[in-house]
Amino acid sequence: MDDILHQASRYLNVWYTSRSAGITSYLLLFVSMISGISHSMKVLPARMRAVSLTLHQSSGWFGLLFGMVHSMVLIYDKYIGYSVSGMLIPFTAHTHPVLTGLGTLAFYGMLLLMLSSDLIKTIGKRAWRTIHMLAFPAFAMALVHGIMLGTDTKLGWVRDMYLLTGGAVAVLTVFRIWLAGKEKTSAKPAGSKAGLVERYHAAMKE
Repeated sequence: MDDILHQASRYLNVWYTSRSAGITSYLLLFVSMISGISHSMKVLPARMRAVSLTLHQSSGWFGLLFGMVHSMVLIYDKYIGYSVSGMLIPFTAHTHPVLTGLGTLAFYGMLLLMLSSDLIKTIGKRAWRTIHMLAFPAFAMALVHGIMLGTDTKLGWVRDMYLLTGGAVAVLTVFRIWLAGKEKTSAKPAGSKAGLVERYHAAMKE
């Protein structure tokens, strides 16, 4: 039994746990982004939109949970020694304050997004849609945080994972904006064009 616990402690220490939770949180955020953008596309069948909505919500909450584990576990790391305030207050960590702060802001962005979805009937759909625009900067900050601060980025498959997931979100976002603009243009009289801002907001409508 002691041997089993000793072997487990080698892989479940603070550093490995935090790294694993961080990558898991990022991947769940990626799934939430992709499924959320896909859900907003009315070209998808009704059944697929229902599936994408469930996936969007569940992956968002689980991503938030793993993000919390990722940051809180580091408080017990004796090598770097992050503090509670350094984890909770952006840009106050004594080690890599900017990159750590971006991770903290990404977490707060995710939290605000998830809470706004649960309170949509209270805050209204217009406010919910505006808050949901934070998904894009939150994902971008999480991506930069993972690439620049993650010690696993030196591994080829981790680096490729960040590039592929970041590129996929960027491509799908551009396609969604283009699709919304096309739908907007087809609904207007001939010769009229939808502005970029209008397309951006239209892309977030269900």
